[in-house]
Amino acid sequence: MKILEAALAPLTVDDLLAHYQDGNCLKLEGTPDKFTSLVTLSDIERQLNNGANATTFAQVIEDGQRKILVDSNTAWTVASLKKAEFMELIENGSSFMLANSSQVSRGLSALCDDVEECFADDKVHADVHLYVSMNSKGGSYNAHRDVPQHKILLQAVGDAHWQLFEPKEELPTNVQSIEPSKQDELLKMVSEFTLKQGDLLYMPPGMFHRVTHVAGPRISISIPFYTMPEAAPMDRTYIPFAKMFTSPAE
Repeated sequence: MKILEAALAPLTVDDLLAHYQDGNCLKLEGTPDKFTSLVTLSDIERQLNNGANATTFAQVIEDGQRKILVDSNTAWTVASLKKAEFMELIENGSSFMLANSSQVSRGLSALCDDVEECFADDKVHADVHLYVSMNSKGGSYNAHRDVPQHKILLQAVGDAHWQLFEPKEELPTNVQSIEPSKQDELLKMVSEFTLKQGDLLYMPPGMFHRVTHVAGPRISISIPFYTMPEAAPMDRTYIPFAKMFTSPAE
């Protein structure tokens, strides 16, 4: 679990497990270069340009929600990303999210494998969601909660401002997101902080939160994971195709 151990240092995996078992958040300050090697701009660019061969497409964040720009009436594929429209939106400052990104880089693949090993007794499965903003105009989700996912957040590039809430009264389980006009009526803020580049946050499921961009470009790595006892583990084996092609086995 070398990648996860490095992400948690100077704390340990046991510290993470203790917060996981107690259902408490864990915030850890780190050096600015701590996560920059996990995903590069080239990794993200390659993923964005794979617009006709994806199970989950890049999604723009606008008006507190995700917006999918997909054309389902194209030749050769069941759907393709409307890349020109998407590019215009992010050039004008829209944030975007890339789900199903645990194999975008070898570092992220190894980190997800580490998380699944760490919580192997609970048979968890992990993914990676990348949140990217080009500048401070980038939008954010409304205050919301994620259930049943636990989350580990790594601030890879730039800073992000966080607000954590608890309901003023018990809310129905189907209420996952709160409109801004209802936020003060239904939620009480219990913590507010800036996750700086190199910082880590563990957040248990069900915690209402809102994340806003501070300034400059930012890349946030979100690792959701939860128990799925019947699911098969994802095979994240790296295929060194170039080496295999240029030096084929006898």
